[in-house]
Amino acid sequence: MGRPLSVNCPPALRRAATSLLCLMAVASAVPVAAPAHAQDDPAQNVIRDTEVEQYLKDQTRPVLSAAGLDPDKVHYLLIASDDLNAFSTFHLIIGLNTGLIMEADTPNQLFGVIAHETGHLSGGHMMRTDEVERAARMPMVVALGLGIVAMAARAPDAGAVLMGSSTTFGTLNALHYMQTEESAADVAGAKAMEKANMSGKGLVDFFYKFRNVETFSHAERYEFFRTHPLSRDRISALNDFVRKQPHYNVTDSPESMAKFAIIKAKLAGFMNDPIKTFNMYPASDTSYPARYARVIATYKQGNWDKALSQLDDLLKEQPDNPYLWELKGQIYFETARPALAKPAHEKSVELMPTAALLQLNLGQTLIALGDKDSLNEAVQHLQESVKYEEDDSFAWSQLAQAYDALKQPGLARLATAEAQFYDGDYMSARSSAVWSQKYLTANSPEYRRARDIVMATSSELGIAPVDGETRRKRN
Repeated sequence: MGRPLSVNCPPALRRAATSLLCLMAVASAVPVAAPAHAQDDPAQNVIRDTEVEQYLKDQTRPVLSAAGLDPDKVHYLLIASDDLNAFSTFHLIIGLNTGLIMEADTPNQLFGVIAHETGHLSGGHMMRTDEVERAARMPMVVALGLGIVAMAARAPDAGAVLMGSSTTFGTLNALHYMQTEESAADVAGAKAMEKANMSGKGLVDFFYKFRNVETFSHAERYEFFRTHPLSRDRISALNDFVRKQPHYNVTDSPESMAKFAIIKAKLAGFMNDPIKTFNMYPASDTSYPARYARVIATYKQGNWDKALSQLDDLLKEQPDNPYLWELKGQIYFETARPALAKPAHEKSVELMPTAALLQLNLGQTLIALGDKDSLNEAVQHLQESVKYEEDDSFAWSQLAQAYDALKQPGLARLATAEAQFYDGDYMSARSSAVWSQKYLTANSPEYRRARDIVMATSSELGIAPVDGETRRKRN
């Protein structure tokens, strides 16, 4: 039976990060004033990283559940920007700027912001704008610092260059919006924190950070401060309420603080200039997060072998850490050494087989090796990747590349159609699916899937198939 298609956005981060095809409604949470040039050009970069995403999923389950949301259906979208900003959509996607995560002093502060977002989600505080709809059709996907992007450009040696430019990658224009439900979301978020046995103090504390920025940034100049209540007002409204809650004095556990330090270090390593990272994490700091950040910064400087040596030291201490193996594999891959990257990526997949991005990393590494056995193995891992994230257009494009190298034109065209469909390019997807049927066995699962794509895209485009031809629907 053919797998049915829907143009409605499922509650998955993958589609948002891949194409933003269905990002039709956005609710702002706590954006703070940015420099004037950033306001003039709101374009931002979407990034993917298994470790950061998994941390957010695991650590925020209690507050999501307390807000009445299904934690398994809420997904996180990471935006590469120093601005303090967060947002949510009715597709249960919570967006977080990397700058906001790094600015938080404690997990409780970050979770407070996320709790505020759950207030928007559970309260239905959404609105739709033409700008958001246009942005929703702009395809994008960026792997954090390494891996996917350079291979997409067919330039395995370009990773270091790509990492150094925050404007190299796809743009996100969907973060320009108005918000009228902030105070209600503040209270709802604080209540969710309390129900999750967490202190609401973190949300109030984070508003103090906003207030400081307001003080020094001529707040009235920025659109945010014409559409949102100022932080001082929100602090005043929240403080009394939060202080009266039984869990007000609850603090983050040492384990939670340790995990948060790792995430912040990783983001700092990738997002900051290496010199800044070395200043933040000097050699005198021998903690794991500091060493992790320095490995990444060392790689970004182009000192690849030194970074690999430092990384091997970390792996001796944590041989079962899939993210370290992933980093090792990507460093080898990005420096045009796919044969050395393969065993590292294989180990990461062995340790975390359900992680779609790890399967994707291994798949594209095997494609780079180019021999028939490697290509067949690449197909297997890429099929696993799309099994877990079926709407990842880049994974489908890699699968198409593998099928093409194996001289399987029907499957290659079908995978291309999948990629184009999830990028929102319905006309090209329809064409690719039609062509794939010429090479596929009639009534096979693949043939029926191609037919599904033709039907879905024809409907979206206003085209009706007639006897193998097409005609425009008449009004």
